[in-house]
Parts: sequence; structure tokens; C-alpha cells
Amino acid sequence: MGQAALKRSATQRFIQEYPECCFCGGRSATRDHMPPKSLFDRSYRPDKLVMPACAVCNKGTSTADLTVAIVSRWNYLSSEQEDLDHSKLARRIRSQAPELFAEWTQHNLLGRIKGRRHLIEQGVPVPPDAAIVTIGSHTIRQLNLFAHKAVLALYFEHFRQRLPNTGAYCAFWRSKEDYVAEGMPQRLLDMLPAYGTLVQGSWDESETFEYRHAINFSEGILGFFARLRRGLFISGFAVSSDSHVPTDDTDWVRPGDLLGLMDTPRFQKKR
Repeated sequence: MGQAALKRSATQRFIQEYPECCFCGGRSATRDHMPPKSLFDRSYRPDKLVMPACAVCNKGTSTADLTVAIVSRWNYLSSEQEDLDHSKLARRIRSQAPELFAEWTQHNLLGRIKGRRHLIEQGVPVPPDAAIVTIGSHTIRQLNLFAHKAVLALYFEHFRQRLPNTGAYCAFWRSKEDYVAEGMPQRLLDMLPAYGTLVQGSWDESETFEYRHAINFSEGILGFFARLRRGLFISGFAVSSDSHVPTDDTDWVRPGDLLGLMDTPRFQKKR
């Protein structure tokens, strides 16, 4: 049996075992990877952390996956492989989501000078030859979408079922520049004692992706804080019963609302 046939068989078995999309509850049609393959060097990663997804959710979050793969590579000490991968991914985003590419490259000389000055004032060391990129509303929407997708994916990974309709979840993202200014959230890390990454034999991808987490299986509660490469950080919480959520807290959303976040005004801003 060829490699392609083996992959199809593995996907079919996985879908049979988990027929519900972990993101919306619809009929699963494929396996989705969290984090996406594009996050990793040469798009090559262990075949771990896979989730059942319907075609609509898989396609509807593909731009968010690609956005995160690019943004997480924005650093001042990139390797040759990172630069090669970034160039390929940038060409894909220019074709797939030209509004994102336009947003990232909109700075003129004066804008780049102002952007660099702002980062330096925030305590971020910026090399003289560093590019300055705008994270605007289009990018923020995609990053918010991905962060919420990550919560649902990790909930499935640890509970082996989708977050029930009685539940709720929330998610947040921060750039490396945010933590230069604010410092790492030590109180949050102290709450999350368990560790996770992608390992397959001697193959360890902790430099690319790792996360701290805590789980209450009896009450269906998950919390995590994840690092994606050196450029992006995501935190999130999920509860199987919304009775755990304050009624006036607007950060929390319902299962099944994932793709709808793109059209929700408050998720078009960084939170």
C-alpha cells in the first residue's frame, strides 16, 4: 500500500472513531493539525495533536493557521530555514488573503520610523535593519480566530471529545513585544503545572511549540498557555458548563460559534 493510501486509511479510521467536528459539532471529514504543519520548519512535524474537523471549519480557519505560521516567525534572529519558510508562506498569504499582505506592508518610510521608535520606547530592542510590520484589524481577527481554535483543539486532545454545547471558552494572544513590555505572566504559569509539546521518538519540537496546562477532568475544565516559535503566545480556558462563567463576562463564547467570531466586532480588536 502506498504512502498516500496509508494516510487516507488513517484519516478514515480517525473519522470513524471521532465522527463529530471538534470545532462545531458537525460531521467530521478530515483530520486537522494543531498547531498547523506550516508552523514547523519545512512544514514537517510529528503526527500528533490531530483533531476531527468538518470541511467548513478546516477551510474556514486555514487563513488563521497561515497567519499564525507567519507572525510566529517574526523575530530578529531568524535562521536560514525560517527565512526560506517565511518567504514561501508570504507568497501563499499574498494569494490567499491579499488584504493581510497589504496590511503588513502598508508602512512608508515615516511609518517605519514611527513604528521603530514606538517599540524602542516600550523597551523592545529593535535592530537598525529590522522590518516594521503593522498588526491591524485583519491580522487581529485571524489571530483571535486561531487562539479560540486552539482552545477547542486542546480540549479535544485531553478530553477526547468536543467541548459540549453547555460549555464556554475564551482565548487571548500576545506577541513577543507584549511580553518584553509586560513580562511573562508568572501567576498564570504557576497555575498550569503540566507540560506538553510534540515528541515522536527522539524527535522533539519543543523549540517550535510547547504549552503549560491544567485540567480538571471531573468538571471538564481546561486552562493552557502556549508558545508558538519565538513570536507568538496564546492562552485559553474552557469549561464544560457555563455555570462556571460570570454572566457579565463578555470574553467567553459558546461552542459552535468559532467561525462567527470573524464577524463579531469585539474580536476584531486585540483584547
